[in-house]
Amino acid sequence: MHKARQYYQRLYHARHGQSGPARLEQVAEQLCCSPRHARAVLATLAAHGWLQWQAGRGRGQLSQLQFHTHPATLEADALQQHLARGDIESAMQQLTPASRQRLGELLPAYLGVQPGSEQRLRIPFYRPLHSLDPVQINRRTECHLIRQLFDGLTCYQRDSNRIEPALAHHWQHDASLQQWRFVLRPGVLFHHGRPLEGEDVRQTLYRLRDEPGPFQRLFAHVQSVQLPAPREVHITLSQPDALLPHRLADHCAVILPRERWPQADFGRLPSGTGPFRLSVNNAHRATLRAFERYWQARPLLDEVDIWVVNDDATRARLDVRLGYHGATPPQGQYTLQAEPGCSYVCANPARLDASQRAALAAWLHPAQWPADLGGQRALGMLAQWQHWPAPQAAARPALPSRLRLVTYKLATHVGLAEHVCARLAAAGCQVTLQVLDFPEFAANHWRHSADLMLTGEVLGDDLDYSCYQWLAGESGFHPWLSDATRHALHTWVGRSQAEPDSAMRWQHYAAAASLLVREYALIPLQHSTMRLEFDPQLRGIALSQCGWMDFRQLWFDSAA
Repeated sequence: MHKARQYYQRLYHARHGQSGPARLEQVAEQLCCSPRHARAVLATLAAHGWLQWQAGRGRGQLSQLQFHTHPATLEADALQQHLARGDIESAMQQLTPASRQRLGELLPAYLGVQPGSEQRLRIPFYRPLHSLDPVQINRRTECHLIRQLFDGLTCYQRDSNRIEPALAHHWQHDASLQQWRFVLRPGVLFHHGRPLEGEDVRQTLYRLRDEPGPFQRLFAHVQSVQLPAPREVHITLSQPDALLPHRLADHCAVILPRERWPQADFGRLPSGTGPFRLSVNNAHRATLRAFERYWQARPLLDEVDIWVVNDDATRARLDVRLGYHGATPPQGQYTLQAEPGCSYVCANPARLDASQRAALAAWLHPAQWPADLGGQRALGMLAQWQHWPAPQAAARPALPSRLRLVTYKLATHVGLAEHVCARLAAAGCQVTLQVLDFPEFAANHWRHSADLMLTGEVLGDDLDYSCYQWLAGESGFHPWLSDATRHALHTWVGRSQAEPDSAMRWQHYAAAASLLVREYALIPLQHSTMRLEFDPQLRGIALSQCGWMDFRQLWFDSAA
């Protein structure tokens, strides 16, 4: 069908849309094919009802060609058919520049709740997914989807603010908090059909400990994992760890099938034990289907389709579905969620000395900005922490005349980085802004030559462990810590890990976060608020800390 439309468009434009007399040889030339093939093409186009070809009878009699439709109409019809089937790949691949605007008009009608026998939700998103390998990913959207595709030994329940059983239905520890026993749930299947086994747990934990990545440090104290019985897992730690059940509920510690994760395409199409399985993941969409043999209650939705919209004008219209509060006025029903965390700037201590970092921090203090940055101005890593008193005066800092600032492709970060560039230009410092794709940013190869970095962190639903993870991890601000600050931070982190009382842990977190701000290891700039707009028929909406919603709780009410 696509080839036939191309032939029709070529012939229509070659003849300027004019019907009338025609010679087969001329048509063949316009179609760039032989007369014999041209005759077959005309028959196909006539069978579709797009044109009429009446061959001339007798010597000297011209044939008659009658066009019945405009090529743009055919393209619009084909686009609607692809969208109705959820085939966003074909729709995007076959677009001509002239049809981009048409897509923007059509696409909203095919997003959100769809009528029919299945409960299907379609969501627009501004980029394709990065890898969904849990051990290597720490970007919020991928982290959220990992929780829909996998399960951990434990899970965090936001309603009760407790760690509860998941793949392990029971666990216990000794007085030292170094010997832990987990009992696996029977009857759990991976998406590809194999039962969960203790060896999957052991290999997952050893991979977290041994494979370089953003979470390796968090599992460095795993000394051994033993399997004394088919469904028993014994974990021995080299240090006391009151947070181990929290740690095992994190997205990075979900249990992987040991024969699948070494495969090259595991990050694109992983297999887990979660409520949804990933059936499609490419540059145009990701499709999550309900896993019928899930060990808990089956999701209420049958399918979640995340469609990637690359056209700037179309994306600007659709991204209001999931975005930041204040960027655009809401169009319908919406809910807001203040993000726990902040966007911040770091300075490379190998390129700016202590006095320059102190002067930079004073110049970038939110109280000194002449313009509104948007969002809530940050005085600490979390909104409840006021760790950064305003300086007496914002003296013009003595900085190098040229600096290089690196961030990644997130609209809020790019906009904030541009504000930082303008603020430093007022101090006589010319800043070159480099915006990287997130995988390249996370690879860190640029760090040795950059002067400044703008990034951020959003804590997960389990705020206790997420704060610990932020302070104890290896990404974000950590590579640019001075030796003295790193040692002091590790002291606070160690105390937190061994502390069984959550309230006491929060005191340690606050002390560590205050240290980072006082030592100018990071310069807090902004807290953000996520906004989700949704169809009135959609039920079960509750924003998580990361700004997404748990798909397994969603359903739609056709009577609404």
